[in-house]
Amino acid sequence: MIADDGFAEVKALVIARTGHHYYIDKDAQLAERLAHRMKETGDTTIAAYRDRLRDPADAEWPYLESAVTINETFFFRFAEQFDALRTTILPAMLERNRDERRLRIWSVGCSTGAEAHSIAILLADLLGDAIADWRIALTGTDIDEAALTAARTADYSSWALRTMGEAERARLFDRTGDRYRLKDRYRGIARFERHNLLAMIDAAAPLGYSDYDLILCRNVLIYFAQDDATAIVGALAGRLASDGILLLGHAEPNPGFDAVADTAQVAGILTYRPRGSRPAPAAPPVELAPPPRPVAPPPRRVARKPEPAPIPVVARTPDAVTHYFAALDALASGDKDRAERAFRDALYLDRSFAMAHYQFGHYLLAQGRDPDGRRSLTNALRVASSLDPATELAEGDGMTAGAMTAAIRHAIGNPR
Repeated sequence: MIADDGFAEVKALVIARTGHHYYIDKDAQLAERLAHRMKETGDTTIAAYRDRLRDPADAEWPYLESAVTINETFFFRFAEQFDALRTTILPAMLERNRDERRLRIWSVGCSTGAEAHSIAILLADLLGDAIADWRIALTGTDIDEAALTAARTADYSSWALRTMGEAERARLFDRTGDRYRLKDRYRGIARFERHNLLAMIDAAAPLGYSDYDLILCRNVLIYFAQDDATAIVGALAGRLASDGILLLGHAEPNPGFDAVADTAQVAGILTYRPRGSRPAPAAPPVELAPPPRPVAPPPRRVARKPEPAPIPVVARTPDAVTHYFAALDALASGDKDRAERAFRDALYLDRSFAMAHYQFGHYLLAQGRDPDGRRSLTNALRVASSLDPATELAEGDGMTAGAMTAAIRHAIGNPR
């Protein structure tokens, strides 16, 4: 298929339509997804499938967009950001808007809705019964119609709840067998709409979204070409209220973004703001019950003393991170073969990617492949033990090198 002239045109159509520059050098992965869709449509040649896609209104497009979109997500992802949201950012926004009782929040690239629903849970816990008196516009958008349907249903596997203990799951979800549905109290806060992020940088497109107090665009930009990602950050910052905040994923900040948005540290995390804005004074931190923490795997974060500056995070190469997310996405959908290939691709690109070694090791152990799993965990241990114990690991959602070292030694002993 890849050698066929029609494949190159289909690839160009997909990238132009979705902005997923990720596939520019991922022919094998794209071909795998195309083959699945061609089986569903009955097209026996890539040329026939190409001809179908030349019509931008063809009914196949939503299915293909879903097939090429990576939907790895889980509740309360990136513990530091949710700590800051829960104790500082959202309380400050609620205080500033207490007279109007109005709040506008946008979860961009929301996938199956875990991020938007996590924000809904925070707001419900912060406001209590008073939430009924507020006009909260919490919107999740994605290009993937299938993901949006799942978001509206708010029914998840345990994989999407993997940072929560059983008590927290019982508080927030109704369980039926191995499925967890978000309780009514939280499920009705967020709404979900289809939106193509590329429209943000189309000069002819209407604004549509504006005046937001908070925008979250996390683990989305890594799939776009750098110029497009920078333009999208600028467009999102321009949709913020004057005192609004934009949050990106750990792997996404880029020096080029400084040209289109201002930055500020809030509660130890990096935030983006409209150019020329002045950060609003923060409300005092709010003391609530402890938020959800990872349970093994990954293990609970170790507590740390306050630092005068944020604890360093070990960065990873964007391509390796993209493969890592693809592996987690494949695990969430039950595609073990694709997960293993993506883990290996991530580690081929970055042998020092501790979280990839760590999650791959646990995956292999779960498959009964003990020698391979122990070897992968040992590789993770070697990387983690070479770092300062307080260093937070990239894509570890707050896991420190010390916490990983302790967890691995507990699981497999202390290998030489």
